[in-house]
Amino acid sequence: MTTAPPDSHPPAAPPSTDVEALRREVATLREESSRLRRMLDTAARIAWSHDVRAGGGEPVAPAWQAFTGQSLEAFGNQGWLTVLHPDDRAGALASWADAVAAKRSFSTRYRVRRADGVYVWMLAKGTPVLGLDGEVQEWVGTCSDIQDQCLREERAAFLARAGELFSSSLDAAATLATLANLSVSAHADWCLVDLLHEDGHFERSLVVTADPAQLPLATIVRSLSPVPRDQPVYPPSVALTTGRSTLVPEVTAPLLEAVAQDANHLATMHQVGMRSLLTVPLMARGHILGALTFIITKSGRHYGDEDLQFAQELANLAALAVDNARLLQGARDAIRLRDEFLSVASHELKTPLTPLSLKLQVLSRAVKAHPDSPLAPVIEAHVETGHRQVRRLTELMNDLLDVSRISAGTFRLQREAMDVAALVREVSARFAPRFALEHCPFTVDAPESVPGCFDKPRLAQVLDHLLDNALKYGAGTPVSLTLTADGAAARIRVRDGGIGIAPEQRSRLFERYGRAVSERHYGGLGLGLYLTRTIVEAEGGRVSLESRPGEGAEFEVMLPLQQA
Repeated sequence: MTTAPPDSHPPAAPPSTDVEALRREVATLREESSRLRRMLDTAARIAWSHDVRAGGGEPVAPAWQAFTGQSLEAFGNQGWLTVLHPDDRAGALASWADAVAAKRSFSTRYRVRRADGVYVWMLAKGTPVLGLDGEVQEWVGTCSDIQDQCLREERAAFLARAGELFSSSLDAAATLATLANLSVSAHADWCLVDLLHEDGHFERSLVVTADPAQLPLATIVRSLSPVPRDQPVYPPSVALTTGRSTLVPEVTAPLLEAVAQDANHLATMHQVGMRSLLTVPLMARGHILGALTFIITKSGRHYGDEDLQFAQELANLAALAVDNARLLQGARDAIRLRDEFLSVASHELKTPLTPLSLKLQVLSRAVKAHPDSPLAPVIEAHVETGHRQVRRLTELMNDLLDVSRISAGTFRLQREAMDVAALVREVSARFAPRFALEHCPFTVDAPESVPGCFDKPRLAQVLDHLLDNALKYGAGTPVSLTLTADGAAARIRVRDGGIGIAPEQRSRLFERYGRAVSERHYGGLGLGLYLTRTIVEAEGGRVSLESRPGEGAEFEVMLPLQQA
């Protein structure tokens, strides 16, 4: 029999009250843990944990499995990356690696593939649980559904980008091509663009698919006509005829049969494999311009009311751009027709001027043959007036022809060696009688010779316009024509003391049909200074103006004497 050593006592059993308290504390902790997990399940779509001590990771069941369809076995060893969008995997893994290395919380966005194959934007957050030794014992985190927020951000950015691209082009075809390609890359697998032209005929102008392998099928789809029936049910036809939108969240076989225009149309729609569809009209200023159709064929996503609202906003932007492009094209066509008319009219009006000028010359010779006739001075004065008016009308016709040539891009210079000073004196001599008739003191200051290489008739035309302008707006005031040369450039200045020009009107004077005064008080077509600027700039020079209201005006033409 063994006896206990002196002063030795067996260990005392803990009081039953301490055991019960410990059990209650454990139960409380379990209940609190369960409550926290339920809170996580309520607050986030997915809650997860990674037990570093156990060397594995385990999402809180059943959220992960229910959302992604991935098994717990597939989740481990970074298997969770396989349900992320391929474009987001590298960023997600980098965020996780940085957080592990720094033992700090992380937050990142990525798209998670739902069990039905649709990717959903998630906001993933994780935080480390540290032990007493400062080492990470566990990672816990959540994945919250932010799909709606991201879609709103994407759509706002998409609309802003589309608006920029639409505003950068005033070509309707380019605008629609941009829209279709943008849409297919972001919001649809197919995009169809149907147009209603101003003459009333329908056209399928564009079909874009995201899959290059489907291009032959896209060609077939484009060949299908959107021409509606008497009571249209085919969505593009509905939009083109009534201006109403169509939303089909899920395309079914009976629906395709109902909207098909014929057997070929039905077979093609089945071949496309439509799963969801929406069509919106292109409308501007109350007029239907066309229709946009967006189709989903691959993913499990279905269009909804928010998608329809977004498509309508996009269609409004596109319709405005298309309408502006059509208005611009209409204006260009009108200008082209006007220029063609002016060109033809100029030729036709010049035709009777030639025999009229010849008749005046014959009459002039006849008068000179009878100098003693008392009617000779009167007839000669009338003949000279007729010559002057014929020359003026010829100049106006030539100006109109020049404008037509400029618009058509056929305006050309024919340079030759010439003396600018001699040309200045020649044109001045021709204008001297007109200045005398208007009681305008006219002075000319030019050196003996200024050699250059210019288109002589065109340069004479510049002088004609400048002197004619001075005669018209400076009648009764001194007019001066000055030519100077500094070796590199020739400068021609024409100054009058007439009504002058307000500063805000100066830039308009050099534009086509530009005027600074009312046409009721001053005649002309508003082309002289426009043609002056065009000719001078074609010669490599520039024209400028200095003027104040009531103090006259001075035009300066600078021409380089050394032509390239």
